[in-house]
Amino acid sequence: MSAHKTNGGEPALGFSLLLIGVPSPAVIRKQQVLHDSGFVVTRADNICTAELLSEAQYFDAAVYDESLPETEQVSLARVMHVRWPWMRLVRFGYSALKLAGDEIFDATTASEATLPAIVLGCLST
Repeated sequence: MSAHKTNGGEPALGFSLLLIGVPSPAVIRKQQVLHDSGFVVTRADNICTAELLSEAQYFDAAVYDESLPETEQVSLARVMHVRWPWMRLVRFGYSALKLAGDEIFDATTASEATLPAIVLGCLST
């Protein structure tokens, strides 16, 4: 099991996020962008770790990276939607087509630059 919590100063926003994605420089960059925007970010490398972490600690939102297969994203989102209904679910990635399970997610974005604002918008509703 691999989970990585960002350290380095007290976040301004304090919202707790779970970033779920296969380890890569792109996922680490998204983690840093979210942290720099004031979120407390914990990273899960796969859906099993994400579910275990969600059972063990509170998260305001979960961000699903495009590195996860679509079926895994939807499968975990369905579980989280039922077990932790307060948790906002954000999908990161782009598809010109409507993806299966899109209705489960509160938002989708394909831009790292807008990711923090999209997450914050979901948490503000």
